[in-house]
Amino acid sequence: MHEGAGIRHESRTRAAGVGRCRRRRRRAFPSFAFAAFFLLIPAAASAERGLEITPFAGYAIGGGFEDNTTGASLDVPSTGSAGLVLGLRDTDETQYELFYSFQRTELRSGGVSGRAPLFDMDIHYLHLGGTYLFPREKVRPFLSGGLGLTLLAPGASGVSSKAYFSLSLGVGAKIPISNRLGLRFEGRGFLTILPDETEIFCVSSGGAACTVKVKGDVFGQIQLLAGIYFGI
Repeated sequence: MHEGAGIRHESRTRAAGVGRCRRRRRRAFPSFAFAAFFLLIPAAASAERGLEITPFAGYAIGGGFEDNTTGASLDVPSTGSAGLVLGLRDTDETQYELFYSFQRTELRSGGVSGRAPLFDMDIHYLHLGGTYLFPREKVRPFLSGGLGLTLLAPGASGVSSKAYFSLSLGVGAKIPISNRLGLRFEGRGFLTILPDETEIFCVSSGGAACTVKVKGDVFGQIQLLAGIYFGI
């Protein structure tokens, strides 16, 4: 009896340890993103170029994978997103930007009988890039772009998070309210590059391990964003 209780206690301890490690991995990327923002703020202020901070809310559309082994489709439902943009003015028309966004969603398996949820998943984007603002007086249209990383962080025990190279392109408009305050609206597309023969997710189904593999594929999404920018 004591031996069986010891085994059960050890199993629970090991499972709890895996869960804590997984939660730490999911928090590591956003912590790094915000650390990058706060490290750049003093540098931007000392440069006296004009710092701009834009918290935003949005809606992420699309996204999915195809299992290269089984041909099954795996879909990411459209959900809300949020994030922050740190901008540093270069000229009257150009601006350097550090872009971070976060989406909480899930991964679903497609099939004839419907789409069954597999597990929760967080998607993080951290991009360094910039914008070009067209010279207008009131509403200022702009083009945006960036290069960086995408972190896919599954919320399932034993499924590891992975980061991949990604790029983004967008179009939007800024509407000034005052010299240091205004509105920002943007539509931005993201492409995440997945290497050949990449094992993205490993999940358990009916006690059997299942590895999702893709070959030379991309993960694409579109985000519709709205925020308020503050000049410092």
